[in-house]
Amino acid sequence: MHGLNKKFKADPLAFMNRLIMVTLPAQPCPTCHCVMDLGQGRWVGNNIYARPEPMVLKFDLIAGAFAGNIPAGQSFDQALGAAAPAGLAFDNPTANYAALQVLKVGLARVANPVGRLTNEYSAYWLPWATAGANELHLNDPNVRFFFTAMFSGCTFSVATPAGAAGPANVWVTHIAWDPGVNAPAAWGGAALAGGTIDARRLSAERAFYTARMGAGTFVRSVALRPDALPAFGGVVAAVPAAPVTAVGGPVPVGHGRYCYGDNAMLVPNPGIAFIAGWRDNHHHWHFAVQKHPGGYNALGAPLQRGPNTIVPQGVQQFL
Repeated sequence: MHGLNKKFKADPLAFMNRLIMVTLPAQPCPTCHCVMDLGQGRWVGNNIYARPEPMVLKFDLIAGAFAGNIPAGQSFDQALGAAAPAGLAFDNPTANYAALQVLKVGLARVANPVGRLTNEYSAYWLPWATAGANELHLNDPNVRFFFTAMFSGCTFSVATPAGAAGPANVWVTHIAWDPGVNAPAAWGGAALAGGTIDARRLSAERAFYTARMGAGTFVRSVALRPDALPAFGGVVAAVPAAPVTAVGGPVPVGHGRYCYGDNAMLVPNPGIAFIAGWRDNHHHWHFAVQKHPGGYNALGAPLQRGPNTIVPQGVQQFL
């Protein structure tokens, strides 16, 4: 709608600098009742419909507009995900939101007939997991885009295998804010070190890189906090996380980590982010993080920005 898919595919980084990207909570299709909720994988406790596991799905980007501050009494996600939120429209050529949905499913398709044609395309999808981490190996050259669930405390990391083919076959992980007590079995399954959730999240990140990162490649992560990733293996010095700024900056040289949470007043989540990935003409993967204007509460937008200035707060390409 309004050429969003075409524009994103042509230049993902420019697209992310212009439009705030979101994923919408899905609603049952009124005809066939199929749904894919773009949220957490392996969790059906509050949704009788399927949620996608890490996989390749058909996606669609649709236009949305949010004219100002979050309505009183509504949270940020409620304002975006409600059935008819005030000020949010999905047929608006001046939209400042691009909402990601699985093809023909979700809030924006409720009023449209099943089978509506769209400019569909395939992309990897990586959901988050309760008290744990999900990962994907992005090794299919025919799948050129990547999306993951929105971040409000989680960590995202990219590990590049060794060798010339490594940049085209990266591993990615979405580590939950609470990563649990043990690393995934694929990363060795050891107990995560540290007496706090923040420390265990860093321990999970380190376990991922220990298992997946090739010799001579670099750490590339996005985290909530600026805490440094402790040294390990071939990473001989701790790697801190620099804030995502409004101006952004060049792709880091060597190890690089960024943090999106820098507003302690946004309780309980001091920041929110969206991450997308794409292949270049050599099939190499690139990723960027978009810092959002608010956290998950009604004060998010006014705290970060004045009224009616809902725009990305910073975009940083990190690979």
